Formats: sequence, C-alpha cells, structure tokens
Amino acid sequence: MADASPLRVLFYTVNGKGLGHLMRALAIARQMRRLAPETRFLFVTSCEDPAVLWREGFHYVKTLAPEAVEAHGRGLERHRTMAEQFMRATFEGFQPHILVVDSFAYGSVGELKPFLAGPWRRVLVSNLFLLQRDVTRYRESVGHYDLVVFPFLAQEARGHPALADLPSPTIFAGPIAGVRPVDLMPRARARATLGLPAEGPIVLIAAGGGGGESVAPVLARATAALPLMPDLGFALLEPPLARDLPAIAWGPNVRIVRRVPIAPCLAAFDAAVTTAGMNSAAEMMTAGLPMVWTPLGPPSVDQGRNVARWTRAGIGCVPDGPGPEALAAAVRRVLEPATAAAMREAMAASGAVDGATRAAEAILRRPKRPPPRPRIVRAGGTDHAQGEADQR
Repeated sequence: MADASPLRVLFYTVNGKGLGHLMRALAIARQMRRLAPETRFLFVTSCEDPAVLWREGFHYVKTLAPEAVEAHGRGLERHRTMAEQFMRATFEGFQPHILVVDSFAYGSVGELKPFLAGPWRRVLVSNLFLLQRDVTRYRESVGHYDLVVFPFLAQEARGHPALADLPSPTIFAGPIAGVRPVDLMPRARARATLGLPAEGPIVLIAAGGGGGESVAPVLARATAALPLMPDLGFALLEPPLARDLPAIAWGPNVRIVRRVPIAPCLAAFDAAVTTAGMNSAAEMMTAGLPMVWTPLGPPSVDQGRNVARWTRAGIGCVPDGPGPEALAAAVRRVLEPATAAAMREAMAASGAVDGATRAAEAILRRPKRPPPRPRIVRAGGTDHAQGEADQR
C-alpha cells in the first residue's frame, strides 16, 4: 500500500430506489473533510442520482443498482463477478487507507467480501442494526470490520440481542444528519433560496428520495388534504429519483421545490408532513421542525418502527385516521405554538444532534495496532453470495 499521506478514504454505498445510504455517507464525509481537510475521498455507489457528490466536491464512480440484476437478465453469478471485478480495480487503483461501508457488510451481492481482509481499516455504518433477526450471521458479518458505527443513540438499542459479545469495537454516534445547527440558513435566506414567500406559515411535504410506488399513496394522501388548509402554504419536495409525480392539488398556496440536499434550507418551514426515513428525520430534528409522520409501507421495513420510537419520545405525531381530515387536523396540531414548542424541546432533549461529527471523529481516530499486511482475497465460490437479505 502506498504511503499514508494524504489519507485516502473509500466510501461504499448500496442504494436501491432512494438516496438514504448515500446521503448518510455524505454527511460523514463532510465532517471528515472538515476535521481533516487534506483527506482524499472516493465514493463507490449504486445510487441513481450521485450528482450531489460532484456538487459538493466529492469524486465518485457509479455501479449497477441491485435492480439491474433482474432488468438485465444476466443472473446473480454474472452480476457478482462484474461487481467484484469493478471493486478490485477500484481498490487497486485508489489504494484506500480506510474503507467505510454503509449498512451492507458484504455489499449487495457479496462483492465486498473478498476485500475485507485488506490492509485498509474497515468501518461499517450499521443502519440496519435494530432490524437484525439472524443475530449469528450479523455478528459474523460485522466481525470483518475494525469499527462499527451505529446511527442510533445507545438507549434506543439497549437490550437488543445482537449487542452481546459483538466481535468489533462499536460507537453509538446517534442519528446522522446531513446538516448541523450551525449549517442551517436563516429563515429569510432559506425562503429566498427556495423561491418561497417571505411571510406566512409554510409546511414541507417530503416523501423521501425514491419516488417509487410506495411514495404515491403518501403524496396522494397529502394532496387530498390540501384543499382543507387553504390558509397555509405548502412546499412539495420533489423526490430526486421520481420519474413521475401523482396529480397534485395545485393552487396559489402550493409550490414545488427541487433541491438536493434540502437540509440547509429547513429553517424555511414551520412544520413538515414527512415519511420516516432516518436521514431526513435526523435533519428535521436538527432544524427543530415539528413533524406529522406518514411512514412508507413495504418494501420499507424500518419506518413504522422509527415512528414508534420517535412518538414515544414526544417527537412528531401520527394522524388519528387515514382520511384527509385526520391529516389536516394533525398539521394544524403541530403548528400550535405549545405543541411545536414541546416537540422542539423533545428533539433537543433526545441528544440527536451532530451524529455525523461523532462518526467522523471515530473513523479518523488512529487505531492502536497497525493494519495487517496487504492482502486481497480472490473470489472462490458461492460463499461470497452474501447479500442484502443475509444481513437483516
């Protein structure tokens, strides 16, 4: 491996129909760059909209998304071989000192497994920790890493069976947001940046980045409620990966917003109707934005659980029923000054601020022992076919 100056960090994210894994990795990389400005970064991602990296000065290479296996009809083994060869060239060319992987320890189809014995320090950001069902397999997968970073608070995971006897050092960084309080634009500047009216309450409608079939019911529900709130302003955040938006009840009080990332501009809003992805929720908590939760259903597996955790802590609320009237009532409830103040107090008390910096500091911290001698394991057989499903 080449010399250690400057430090080289390789981020690897598997993304399907959204941006969540990439945006969390980007949040950590921003803080690493702030703490160690000479560091060089390279992202490998399957996200279909990685241009956000380019806009922020991070270089990347794009891989095929997991959905491409079916679309191309090439078969799992051929897809794995192609992905592994791609990663081999990346490791040998970039020669990272640190590998940071989000969520899927072996990659999407096991393509990372041959590279988990190299000389680089290996860090796993374990977003799916609370959803682990096969504890034995989970422990086996994290055992390949030198550090496991949990984007949760320690009290949220207390008592989870996977915590006992984990083979790797861990840190609970707390929710990892793409923005710190000091990074938020003032309200007037944020509204001007987004082209929103300077006066009056404005509610953000955010349905996540994917814009797939699971998002359509959320947007349809919000659209049905809009005519019941003609006195409020609304800004619909266009899902970056959406190919089509459902019909919206357009009016003089409804705007569409196209901005990725939206996090620095969140002070423009008085409340949000939002799905319950961890990244966007962490950003809204950082901004102290009262929320009405409209979690996505399948194939999402974590959002219902997220809402249960947060509402127990007094953060956000859920409409009392499925109809538009219940959603409109919930929006008005979180806009009430007393309710909004109580939610902001709960967000502040949760400690869910600046998890990205805590994660960056832990990743940059020098290990006490030197890394092993360089070694890249060649693929050998079907035992490398450990993918997304194996790690849940």
